[in-house]
Amino acid sequence: MSVLIVVPVYGDLPSVLECLDALVTTVDLATHRILLVNDCGPDVDAIEKALLERIDGVAGVRYERNPENLGFVGTCNRAVTELDDTDADVLLMNSDAVPTPGFLDEMLAVLYADPRHGVVTARSNNATIASLPFRLTDPKGERTFDRTREVHEALLPYLPRWYEPPVAMGFCFLTRRDLIVRFGLFDEVFSPGYGEENDYCLRLGEAGFVSTMANRALVFHEGSKSFVGARRNTLRTAHQRELDRRYPYYGSAVQSFLRHSVAPADRFADLVVPFGPQRIVLDLRAGVAVPGAIDAFLASFPASDWAREILVDDVAAVSSGAAVTADVRVAADAHDDDLVAATVLLAERVTPRSLVRAHRRSLHLVAVSGDGVPDPSLPDDRGQDPTAVTPSPWTDAAFVSRSRDATPVLRQHAAATVVDGDWAAGAAALRSALELPLADRVAALDARWRDLALVDAAIDDGGPESGAEVERLRAELRDLRASRTFRTGEAVARLVPKLPGRKR
Repeated sequence: MSVLIVVPVYGDLPSVLECLDALVTTVDLATHRILLVNDCGPDVDAIEKALLERIDGVAGVRYERNPENLGFVGTCNRAVTELDDTDADVLLMNSDAVPTPGFLDEMLAVLYADPRHGVVTARSNNATIASLPFRLTDPKGERTFDRTREVHEALLPYLPRWYEPPVAMGFCFLTRRDLIVRFGLFDEVFSPGYGEENDYCLRLGEAGFVSTMANRALVFHEGSKSFVGARRNTLRTAHQRELDRRYPYYGSAVQSFLRHSVAPADRFADLVVPFGPQRIVLDLRAGVAVPGAIDAFLASFPASDWAREILVDDVAAVSSGAAVTADVRVAADAHDDDLVAATVLLAERVTPRSLVRAHRRSLHLVAVSGDGVPDPSLPDDRGQDPTAVTPSPWTDAAFVSRSRDATPVLRQHAAATVVDGDWAAGAAALRSALELPLADRVAALDARWRDLALVDAAIDDGGPESGAEVERLRAELRDLRASRTFRTGEAVARLVPKLPGRKR
């Protein structure tokens, strides 16, 4: 199959030349063609001169200049429908993209791997949900070309050949010519740019064609330089509003793809291929914070090796503890996508929700038996007092709610355990897990992901842990309605419509 590669050009000549040079060296120009379209930016003449000099004598590369500035959308539409009359498939590429060898062959293979495939994009360092690694564990981290290449090469054997996201990314966008003929290319409503590729993908999606992400194709991307500042934000906001109007499901579809359709090794790529300091979390929520466990946790995972975090219900009480130094982050909650190397959970207190949230966030899980501190009252054989009375399990709220069903699942998938307060052994086991061969770490992660998939899908973010939370909110509402302030507000609301000049 022949492909027409369209590169709209506006400015930033060094990036354009880098893109062009990379295309010439990675694409078979005996089969495919490159079309450069100058969109009359501020340096239109200088760019034209430089490009004509660069492509002089290069077969398979063509240059055209718009009669006036048309924007990205107008330029792409003109290139495909006016400047080219062949039946070649079309690859739209940003002029600041840098393709790597084999990218086009792989994207074509994915495009024709299934008749439902309508669009293909590549992986990149800077392409929203196609970025690799997508979730950065260091807020100051960057997806440099070298870092993305390192992660891509390491994870390639563990990723599916393609994903099927709701949309493909416009920086490197391959689509079938017959679909352009049938559905048109970009809607001019999204001119001069932003959101046009999403609209195209979603239009095709409603007709039964899917967007794909070719995980084996890698194309670097500098990032948008055509729209900057307030203009970019205005365009993005207006065009996103139009996308939401046309496709109300779009936002939730993207979130669902990221949560449920991305390979776990991909989700945790920045941790599976480690870079920078490792973070570890002690989660003591939904229970009484145990000072001994906190002290043992901090001692076993020193600041020299770890960035530490403690999640508790009472932040103030724990923050004031003597063992909690300034480097320890203490919080009441954390986002599921704020990824960490490991989360430590008290096995007997873990609930399905707390387990799933730790699962979503953590490369590894650590299970702590009991409260995580040795019990000096236990005999050497750890036997139980035969005279002790054990109440019926039905008196235990955790048993009744089945929340303790999460405990064996945690223990099954824990990379390390702390038994009888032996935190040193647990810390050593976790370090060993982090140092396992990549294939073993990915296999363990895949197994955990499979086993928890249905529970993960069933548990909604931010929902109450139990009916107790719902009852607490209802009690607050009852108290509010009983308050003098609420009754006064109701009286005012009844009186105001009766005032002269007020419409009912």
